[in-house]
Amino acid sequence: MKKYFIWIIIVLVAAGLGVGAAAAARAGIPGNLSTSGQRISIDEAVSLAKQYVSNYDSNLQVSEVMEFSDNFYVVVKESNTGRGAFELLIDPFSGSIYPEYGPNMMWNSKYSPMGRMMGGVQNGDNTISLDQAAQAAQNYLDANPPGAKLSPDGVSFYGHYTFDYQINNKTAGMLSVNGVTADVWPHTWHGNFIQEVEVK
Repeated sequence: MKKYFIWIIIVLVAAGLGVGAAAAARAGIPGNLSTSGQRISIDEAVSLAKQYVSNYDSNLQVSEVMEFSDNFYVVVKESNTGRGAFELLIDPFSGSIYPEYGPNMMWNSKYSPMGRMMGGVQNGDNTISLDQAAQAAQNYLDANPPGAKLSPDGVSFYGHYTFDYQINNKTAGMLSVNGVTADVWPHTWHGNFIQEVEVK
């Protein structure tokens, strides 16, 4: 139960209250942004993510790595299904890897113990479609960041979808949509977008 309590704190402080990773680190939450040293490159982040995933499950593969000012965001997919498995964050200074908080922890019904405790989607089946999730996400954006447009290529995870969005044709952030309720959870912990790579 102790580890679940820790994750609840991380989710509430770093995500639910909209606190970025740097602020969370200053607050003493484990596994967040270091503030000194030299940043690792995106190629190094890819290598670290691949090593982490190889020690986790042979059926998993790194699909995408995005570099932000506060962290690297990693999409991990199942090799046999092509479906999103879970999401990771990498500290851009220390290279530490940890599960992404927010939807990945609270809504993922297959790979997150917290998601199962919180009543994640039964059997991992989203009951709304990708298109319906995209519409919910765009409706949220229409009422929030001015001029934000959803990127259509979302990733289906077990219990939620995750999308990028753009402002002035440039990647500006991310958000997730619950696979049953269509609730929207913006990712407030990444900082400014820098670059991304698709991993083969």
